[in-house]
Amino acid sequence: MKAGRIVVDARALRGAPGGVVSYTEALIEHLPALLPEVPIVLLRDPHAPRALSRAPNVTEWSLGGKPNSPWTYFRMGSWLNARLGPDDLFHAPYRILPRGLNAKSVITIHDVMQIVCPELVFPNSFLRAFVQPFWSSAIRSALRSADRILAVSQYSANDILRVDASCASRLRVTLNGKSPSFRPIVKADAERLTSSIVPLGQRFFLAVGGGYPNKNHVAAVSAFAKAFPSSQDIRMLVIQRRRTLPKELRRILRRLRLDYRIQVRSDVRNDELVALYNRAEALVFPSLYEGFGLPVLEAMACGCPVLCSNVTSLPEVAGDAALFIKPEDDDDIARAMRRVVDEQNLRQSLSERGLQRAALFDWRKTVVETVFAYREIAPWLPDARLA
Repeated sequence: MKAGRIVVDARALRGAPGGVVSYTEALIEHLPALLPEVPIVLLRDPHAPRALSRAPNVTEWSLGGKPNSPWTYFRMGSWLNARLGPDDLFHAPYRILPRGLNAKSVITIHDVMQIVCPELVFPNSFLRAFVQPFWSSAIRSALRSADRILAVSQYSANDILRVDASCASRLRVTLNGKSPSFRPIVKADAERLTSSIVPLGQRFFLAVGGGYPNKNHVAAVSAFAKAFPSSQDIRMLVIQRRRTLPKELRRILRRLRLDYRIQVRSDVRNDELVALYNRAEALVFPSLYEGFGLPVLEAMACGCPVLCSNVTSLPEVAGDAALFIKPEDDDDIARAMRRVVDEQNLRQSLSERGLQRAALFDWRKTVVETVFAYREIAPWLPDARLA
């Protein structure tokens, strides 16, 4: 049987951190070792600062444009068809699959927010009227044409089926994992790495995620102000790794006049984020919609107590290891924050259960299950290294 290549669109690795970036990094890290005899091609952004992989079975093709752009959807299929053979397999980790692609194809769908709740992605109604139809068309096209569709949670898979029930036979769930870098670290190291961000001796809550409306950081900040209106020794740190300070958050910060106790940052390195999880009283994650919710898993892996929404994928990810909150109820979020501060036993229990829960998620396992999906449409792939 003739062998082919696996081609992965890794152009997302130029941008800010996030779930798609972490997922793509996991593919790049584990695929070459799991399939050492298989040629793997990575499509890299020409402005990426360095080579994406040094594995001997990996080559890289430079390609401009964004993986979620109209060019990718309308034109990239022709570009790939000129370079790929019928035995090659193309994996798009970022919702959009090039139209007219001849090679076997796999697409990862992290969520379908652009279709089911576009207001949480495009809060500007004027802009939404222009861009939402493109996203809806592109995602629906991918669901119709991909040979295999990978969902990062069962909730995401269920949402996909609500959009297009006909893709059920091609849909697989491959749960996200976590990087080993998210782990408990020595207190002194955590303090050394983050003392310039949060002064030593200060207790603080942490909110993490992009600045999109679904992350609901406005509710987290409002709840903090209700829970600790005058507690000078407790702060809140919001890490928005994309679209820092949307106007709604700017407004509430001005209204609350708590700038000295509520800090918003975007320039946080990964080792600093790990240290912040280790120091924080808890992660506050009142998201309105998640396809998975990596910050919840990252926090649990560091032993950080988690307060997260009781909706969408988050109960599936957190299991019994989080204190669940109603994301649209500031009072409920505030009560949960007070409990974490006031109840040492609760904080300790959440930390211990979180570590146990996080141990169930592993990026290598994610990629092994991804290879199983590959093999369903590319039977020439070996499985010797998948144990």
